[in-house]
Amino acid sequence: MQPDFKRLIRICDSVNRTITRIPHKAATLAVNFSKERFRKKNWLDTSEHPWKKTKKRKGSTLIKSGRLKRSIRQIHVGADYAIIGTDVPYARTHNDGGTFTGVETVRTHSVKAHKRKAYIRAGKRVKAGTVRAHIVKSHKRRFKRTFAQRKFIGQSQHLTNQLTGMIQSEIQKAIRV
Repeated sequence: MQPDFKRLIRICDSVNRTITRIPHKAATLAVNFSKERFRKKNWLDTSEHPWKKTKKRKGSTLIKSGRLKRSIRQIHVGADYAIIGTDVPYARTHNDGGTFTGVETVRTHSVKAHKRKAYIRAGKRVKAGTVRAHIVKSHKRRFKRTFAQRKFIGQSQHLTNQLTGMIQSEIQKAIRV
C-alpha cells in the first residue's frame, strides 16, 4: 500500500496555516475575556471573585465614560505569543488596587455665593448659612486615596483553559482536512 503524500502535505500546510493564525485568535479571546469582566463585574480565575461595590457613584462599576473598557486591545502579536493591554494611565491603579499618597496643586478659582446646610466637622457643629462669593488662592494639599482591587486583565486559569481548548480544536480542524 502506497502512502498518500499529497494528503500528508495538505495536512501539514493546513496545520502550518492554523499555527500562524492561533496567536491572533488567542489575543481576540483574551481581549473579549477582559471586556467581559466589565459586564460580569468579577474576576474569574479558578473561582469567581466579584468586584467590591462602589458606595458613591450610581451606574456600572469602573464605567463612567467607557474609555478604560474600550482601551483594552492587542498590543503586539508575534509568531508564538500575544500581548493585550491598555494605554489608560489609571488602568493599573484599578486593576491592582492599593493606597496612593501625594501632593496635588489646587488652582486659583472663584466660589459663587450659595447656601450651606448644617453639618458636623471634627466634633463641632457648623450652622447652616449663606456663603458669600470669594476667590480661593492657589495652594497645595496632600491626599491619600484608596482604590479597591477590581481585576479585569491578567493571568487567569479560566482564560488559560479557554485558550487551550481553542488551540486543540483549531489543530483538530486542521488535521481533518
